[in-house]
Amino acid sequence: MKNSKTYALLFSTVIICITLFCCTKKVGKNPLLAYSDLALFDSTNNQNYKYYKNKPDTLLSGIHGPHGTFKLRFNSIAYAVLTDAGKLPLSSTFPEGSFIVKDVYKNNQIDIYAYMYKHNNTWLWGEVKSNGTFISKIKDGQNVCVGCHSQTGNRDLVVAFNFY
Repeated sequence: MKNSKTYALLFSTVIICITLFCCTKKVGKNPLLAYSDLALFDSTNNQNYKYYKNKPDTLLSGIHGPHGTFKLRFNSIAYAVLTDAGKLPLSSTFPEGSFIVKDVYKNNQIDIYAYMYKHNNTWLWGEVKSNGTFISKIKDGQNVCVGCHSQTGNRDLVVAFNFY
């Protein structure tokens, strides 16, 4: 009887050890994957973003920049800091995690998503066709976007507030 209890205890211990060690996956987690081009593109499709001045039906002309006719959307983090007039207050910056998407239209449908994502106190930038084809994979302001977005009157590198 004593041997059967010992064997049962030993068997249970072996089963527990096998379960713990064999069923545990060793998956490396790269925190930068959340900021990859594909992850950021995926974020452009969020239906919970709020439109500029809360007007989802308004197409802005885009005559002041290279993108064309557009709608501007903000995630809840970015939208929370906008004034009642829909603008970022002067001398303010968007908080960490802010995401801004410019839906650029061609022939009455979205053609391009141009986006800015605030990470580590800098903007990650990108442009991608609505079918997922990347036009530019731009990170950390090392791009032509900053040239235009740095113009006088920008508010944390967002220039739409100057014109609309």
